[in-house]
Amino acid sequence: MLAPQMHMVYTPDMLAEYVEKLCDTFRDAICVTDRKGYCVLVNKRHAELTGIPRSKILGTRVQDMVKNGLFDVVLNSRVVEMGESVSEVQRLSDGRSLVLEGHPVFSNDGEVAYVVTILRDVTALTALRNEIAVQKELLETFQNMSMRDKTTTKYPLVMQSRAMQRLNGEAMAIAETDATVLLLGETGVGKDVIARHIHRDSRRANAPFIKVDCGSIPENLIETELFGYVPGSFSGASRNGKAGLVEAASTGTLFLDEIGELPMLMQSRLLRVLQDFEVMRVGATTPRRVDVRVIAATNKDLEREVDRGKFRSDLYYRLKVAVLRVPPLRDRKADIQPLAKSFLTYYSGKYGKDQKFSEEALEALSRYSWPGNVRELENLVQGIVATCQHSIVDVADIKGIALSAKGDGHEKFAIPALEGRSLKSIMKELEQAVLVKGLEQYGSISELARHMQMDRSTIFRKVRAMKAAKGAGHSRKKTLLTAD
Repeated sequence: MLAPQMHMVYTPDMLAEYVEKLCDTFRDAICVTDRKGYCVLVNKRHAELTGIPRSKILGTRVQDMVKNGLFDVVLNSRVVEMGESVSEVQRLSDGRSLVLEGHPVFSNDGEVAYVVTILRDVTALTALRNEIAVQKELLETFQNMSMRDKTTTKYPLVMQSRAMQRLNGEAMAIAETDATVLLLGETGVGKDVIARHIHRDSRRANAPFIKVDCGSIPENLIETELFGYVPGSFSGASRNGKAGLVEAASTGTLFLDEIGELPMLMQSRLLRVLQDFEVMRVGATTPRRVDVRVIAATNKDLEREVDRGKFRSDLYYRLKVAVLRVPPLRDRKADIQPLAKSFLTYYSGKYGKDQKFSEEALEALSRYSWPGNVRELENLVQGIVATCQHSIVDVADIKGIALSAKGDGHEKFAIPALEGRSLKSIMKELEQAVLVKGLEQYGSISELARHMQMDRSTIFRKVRAMKAAKGAGHSRKKTLLTAD
């Protein structure tokens, strides 16, 4: 029969021989002095932090160390006198600063028997404070973006058309990966809706979704907006620095809308993010790691931009991983009525109204070509809700659309008279008709230039010449020719 196992009884004396080794495991420096100031114990970290060997400190009065210039502050006398903890900053002979915390250890009769002083390197505390500041910057950046971007609820993902159902299937397959996505499509087709949809169905759904409109940020600010800056980088900069939008999107999704508008220098910096997943703040000397998925969108032909030298080929091929083309609204007519109803519900709730479309109004909306795509439809519905005084929205309330819808928005140009005219004059007349029609449809020279795939300056020159030739007799055309 086995004898019962005896349990060892531990006493403080058994631990005493290990006290010094136990103290050596602490990350903070420790110095223990008696009530007279004689040092009785220091740990390994103390010698590393102060640069003074343990053998030189043990048995020495800390007050004498001040006299000899090793330290400029001791807490022993104050802790013994006050009987409570004391904090102070210690400056070493090499110029470094330490934070000291002195704590009393009382004897059985209530007197201070020992003083335990803990030393911490201010450099380490500064690094921790900087890390906290970075986290605060990221939080503030993300909160500002969240306050700025409140449009998600009014953009439903409507998939009645086969084109959108097919696109949705492709998007869902891509969402399960971390692949970079390039969304192509005309202005206003809802590329941001697809981007958010991909984010919501990805493993990053609970992380930030940061949208950056590359075309709306001034060129002199886009670098600091995207990549942030360190303190003192330039005049007027925050003394704490600022996190950029790329950092704010870390662990989540960065949506770069209208990436074709990104300046060449910023394209180079973005390439580093995609290649190395690193961000270099303005004024910094070391990069920061980021874990971010990039979704980019553009209405430009990037291959053509590469050929023209306006977009980096290496960045284009980095973006061209998973490419999705969002069809224009005219190619998915089955989505027009559901979208219109969704926008009407949204804006009716926003403006405190209760409105419905008549069947005739819905039919008129379906017949229209929607050159401005979903954005044009949304703006129209918002205007209807704001101005319509009755609950049923009829054809008469759809100003500017009902008349065009009769011809499905594809009216043909009449061939100019040919008799006695040169081909050059005939083509010039056709060109002017196209310009007038284009300005009516797209609303500005910039948008017309994009859709025509021409330089804005070329179209502007042609429009100016046409205006000069025709004069200012027709007020409506005058307005159109100066629109931009």
